[in-house]
Amino acid sequence: MLIEAGKLRRDQLEHALEMQKTMGGLIGSVLVELGLISDGDLSATLASSLGLELIDLNRLGAVDPDAAHFIPEAIARRHKLIGVRFDKSKPDRKTPDRVVVAMSDPSDFMALDSIRAATNMEPVPAVATRAQIADALQTAYLESPLSLEEAVGELKDFKVETPSDKLEGDDFARLKSEAGLAPVVRFVNSMLFEAARMKASDIHIEPQEHHLRCRFRIDGELRVVAPPPKELQAAIISRIKIISALDIAERRLPQDGRLKIRFLGRNIDVRVSTMPTVHGEKVVLRLLDQSATTLNLDDLGFEEETVTAMRRIIQSPHGIVLLCGPTGCGKSTTLYSFVRELNLANVNIVTVEDPVEYRIEGVNQTHVRPQIGLTFANCLRTILRQDPDVVMVGEIRDLETLEVAVRASLTGHIVFSTLHTNTAVSSVTRMVNMGLQPYLIAATLNAALSQRLVRKVCKACGKQTTLQPLAREALERCLGQEIDFDVVQKVGCPECGYTGYKGRVAVNELFEPNEAIRDLIGHGGDEHAIEEAAKAAGMKFLIDNAWRKLKAGVTTVEEVLSLGFQRAEDAAALTRDRKKGDTQELIFDNEDKPEGQTLDFDANPPG
Repeated sequence: MLIEAGKLRRDQLEHALEMQKTMGGLIGSVLVELGLISDGDLSATLASSLGLELIDLNRLGAVDPDAAHFIPEAIARRHKLIGVRFDKSKPDRKTPDRVVVAMSDPSDFMALDSIRAATNMEPVPAVATRAQIADALQTAYLESPLSLEEAVGELKDFKVETPSDKLEGDDFARLKSEAGLAPVVRFVNSMLFEAARMKASDIHIEPQEHHLRCRFRIDGELRVVAPPPKELQAAIISRIKIISALDIAERRLPQDGRLKIRFLGRNIDVRVSTMPTVHGEKVVLRLLDQSATTLNLDDLGFEEETVTAMRRIIQSPHGIVLLCGPTGCGKSTTLYSFVRELNLANVNIVTVEDPVEYRIEGVNQTHVRPQIGLTFANCLRTILRQDPDVVMVGEIRDLETLEVAVRASLTGHIVFSTLHTNTAVSSVTRMVNMGLQPYLIAATLNAALSQRLVRKVCKACGKQTTLQPLAREALERCLGQEIDFDVVQKVGCPECGYTGYKGRVAVNELFEPNEAIRDLIGHGGDEHAIEEAAKAAGMKFLIDNAWRKLKAGVTTVEEVLSLGFQRAEDAAALTRDRKKGDTQELIFDNEDKPEGQTLDFDANPPG
């Protein structure tokens, strides 16, 4: 089956069979150990050949803790399996009589007999990868942290000697002691665990005048979670500082630190930033989960045409490739994908970043330290003496860095970097405003890729809806595209936290100057003229890509419009209303408005 699927060659199988004679074990395990197939390929083939369910244990809620603990730990660890849920042999049964068990070797009948004898239930084998089962076992049979609500409830019963807003210099020894007390430690651990479980990208702890606010950023949106007591503000922040190797006595200046957490077998890097405010120190923790963030160009949500063009562009021997967009739009992830694509044994890649977010084996990565003079520009000058083939600059912030990057591209290097602009074409205007001569831009700019992130509608609850005629007409004026299809509408369910969305996908536009556009840039052409020339050359803009995502049912009208698209004087004014309650129908309000009608949306999920 592996050979028929193109996952394995016959000569590789023959080699593995020879190795099996000395290594022992099942042939599937030997193939994985030799690196000829992946653990996932083996599991998928086993499940298909035996007609069993293939379970992704990394999926949220895949393992029922009660089912996991129902099987004795000794049996689970010895046979490398885990209970995932209870099941009924017949739909009309009142109570479950079977337990579904994830196994890497579902033909292990001794394991099934052991479960049957120990639980008096019939085991139903399913297939999962060995790595996922190992991670699930590690999580299931360790003491689970308290839920965030339980940890906050425990803090409410905990009294401190000195409230946070009355700390004096002599109180820091006592504060350090309070930061190490069990309820405070459990709250911080639970907060990190909950954020990792909910796949949050950031945790915000924000002191207010009379309370302490705690928020998670999930799919780009901030959500308020259970807040700890204001009295424990200093103790909680000090605990975070201690585990991040920061100075708890310094509250007047910003500080930056790092820590690591382990969640479901995955190592997550956490960047910690503190900043003084009028009500105390604000702390932001950014969670960087490399295993959850794909660094493969094929998996970023770009269309095949864009991926093919980018692969061609980054193979250029010299020039500058820019990633454009606001903060948090995924520029760094795409930049790292370029680096990973070119990370070969015969290529010398050097990066300068602030900070290094993802560490890639085989790439020479440098962290800037402006306080000691190690700036982007200074690092770049040194890099050019390190015989690089590819140079990545985390961000171009000033003319000095831009000029060194241009010099590097002119001397035979390919340079990747990011620039804060709204569109790909406006990167030219931005560089001119920074002070770079237009002829240098024309000579060195290979491409500029602008991107945004839009939330994907939840597959579990999203539903198709038909736009009303007037609403369709207004949207067509806004997007400049004909909408002759039904659109997907968010609803909200437990799977997506009642938001209607789950995950995000990139919307992008690729600006690749041709000779005519380079000539226009070199002669100081304005942004509008460059954009018209790019359009005539066949460039697809953000609005076009967003329309295709809408047509494919990936995202909603509200998410597309949140990108801020407007088409000249035909753009409709968009507002929010709840006239239809939970039905969330797209309606058109014509009351006393013969012109400039308003398109109303209900952006809030029911419940």
